Amino acid sequence: MPIVKKILNIFKSGSREEEEARLHAQRERYETFLKALTSGDLDTRWNAVRSVGDLGEPFIEPLINGLKDEFWIIRRGSADTLGKIGVPAVLPLIGALSEPGEDVRQEAIRALQLIGEPAVSPLIQSLKHTHPFIRRGAVQALGVMGEGRAVTNLVESLKDTDPWVRHEAAVALGRIGDPRAVAPLIDGLNDPLEHVRMAAMATLCSLGDASISPLIQALVDKNEDISRRAALALATIGEPSVEPLIDALSNQNPGIRKEAAAVLGQIGNTKAIPTLIEMLADPERAVRIDVVKALAALGVPAIAPLMQVFREGDVRSRTGAMEALWMLGQPATTPLIMVLKDDQSDVRKRAALLLGEIGDQKAADHLTGLLSDENVSVRREAFEALEMIKKRNPK
Repeated sequence: MPIVKKILNIFKSGSREEEEARLHAQRERYETFLKALTSGDLDTRWNAVRSVGDLGEPFIEPLINGLKDEFWIIRRGSADTLGKIGVPAVLPLIGALSEPGEDVRQEAIRALQLIGEPAVSPLIQSLKHTHPFIRRGAVQALGVMGEGRAVTNLVESLKDTDPWVRHEAAVALGRIGDPRAVAPLIDGLNDPLEHVRMAAMATLCSLGDASISPLIQALVDKNEDISRRAALALATIGEPSVEPLIDALSNQNPGIRKEAAAVLGQIGNTKAIPTLIEMLADPERAVRIDVVKALAALGVPAIAPLMQVFREGDVRSRTGAMEALWMLGQPATTPLIMVLKDDQSDVRKRAALLLGEIGDQKAADHLTGLLSDENVSVRREAFEALEMIKKRNPK
């Protein structure tokens, strides 16, 4: 046999022996690991799950089982190691999302998050899986990963037959923060289940500025549940909603004007007062009613501009101002007492009427002075007001 062939045979023989030795060592390590993971104490299991990340695929199944361990540290260690293994672990991890235990699913999601990009496409495909737990887990994972490419798919999940998938889809869209989700989330305010509606509302609130204009339009949705929850969402967003809502007070749609006024009253920002004062003259009675309520809700800062309208406004505005002052109650007493000496008898008369309606005892002496007023209507109104105060403040 030529010398070269002899040398090659020796190398081949050596390669086979080395390969067999390597496989034998791997089998031993696998068995040792499996034994440690299934029957070892806590420290042994912990060391086992941390030691096999470089050995890859053969250890995926036992690590998946490690996600179900009674101890959090083993579940976490298994998830971290599966994350290091990477692509081969993606599908088994998605399969693990079917586990009923929330702790198992959370660790599987953590591992998928660690794997990152290679897990995205399989997770998106899993949004159509037949098992609702897998769909739910896939939605959660894509949300945790902040995966913008999944927005369209997650919007579809808002219509899933399983309510918890819908709930998690609303939460996930909030984590991603894409404004494309706003309109579908507004539709979600009509979900038959409360926890889904609340998740949709929370996400709309978290999206802030992107949600405000669509929510204002939703104030007049044909579905009363949507319009009511849109109002609540705008009130919850709070300060950023104020200027757009003030602008909405000039909307051609009286329904939007009405609901915008109501929400401004709930938010309580005094910047809205000047525009609301102007709205006391709105041609629509339903709008004026909510404007009055909003001004009353804004409290003491609204009293001075309301008193100005009370004295100088047209009939429609004046009537609204009177109603708002009546709703404000005792805080309006002193300003009304101050106009009991107004040059205009009609102002004195209306002030007496309101003081009687409010029923504050401290107005009594001032009203008594009006019993000798030169105007008979003022005297009559002062007398009736005093009688009302006596009834409300019996000795």
